[in-house]
Amino acid sequence: MDNLIILGNGFDIDLGLKTTFKAFRESFEFRSIADIPLIKEIRDNQWNDIEGKLREELIEYSKNPNDEWAESINHAWLMITRHWGIYLPQLTDLDKIEVNKNSCAYNLLIADQKQDSTWYTFNYTNPWYLCQLPEGTKPVFIHNETVPLDWAKHHGLCYYIPMSLIFGVDSKMPSCITKNEQLSHIIKVNNPNFNTKNKENLQKDLKTAQNVVFFGQSFGITDSDYFKPYLNSVINGETDNKNMFIVTYNNSSLNGIINNMSEYGINFVDIKTSKVNIKSPL
Repeated sequence: MDNLIILGNGFDIDLGLKTTFKAFRESFEFRSIADIPLIKEIRDNQWNDIEGKLREELIEYSKNPNDEWAESINHAWLMITRHWGIYLPQLTDLDKIEVNKNSCAYNLLIADQKQDSTWYTFNYTNPWYLCQLPEGTKPVFIHNETVPLDWAKHHGLCYYIPMSLIFGVDSKMPSCITKNEQLSHIIKVNNPNFNTKNKENLQKDLKTAQNVVFFGQSFGITDSDYFKPYLNSVINGETDNKNMFIVTYNNSSLNGIINNMSEYGINFVDIKTSKVNIKSPL
């Protein structure tokens, strides 16, 4: 495989979509959730990294686990997942959105039309559909795809709420969480809707692609299950990669990536000194 392209939320943002957790937190959909303790804390403290806050809550729970707290966390996770599933389709109404055709994201879609690249996305939206471009090989949706609102309208549905969207944390959780029936499914790879085969294929393709492009991917700890094994293989010289491209908004965004990687034991300097040619803002 020559080109492998991995999309993160920064790609959708570059296209002009309001898919950040900050936009979701400020939306009517999030405001309409009842004041469950974790929801109230996110709201009162204006937490934008909702998955990160959920992870912190689970870590705190592990220090003094009890059934009532577990039930409360699970209730909050269910409500977030449900309302996230309502919020996202509203961003896919072709009559209301305006794609930024001057963006790097849009121009990458155009430039890649004649290529045979493999695409994986950690987003929930289909950029070819939203940009009304011919779609070749459908991207692999690691966290599953939301249903475009236009599709729901066409089928006479006011709302189509996809409950299969993967929202949650990484597997590096204490055993009191991984073995808890109320909490274990909050771990992304334990979600009953999670496609393990997609993860396996992604990790295989990451190692064998000649060129790997990360566009708008934050490398946050909640997605470390996907990236830590690969980044270690880059450092240890165990991939076929010749080039890695990290596309970010600016140097500050790259520094955020570096900090995120360090949370799960990856030193960016080690990546930069590997045999793979790393192209990034720094």
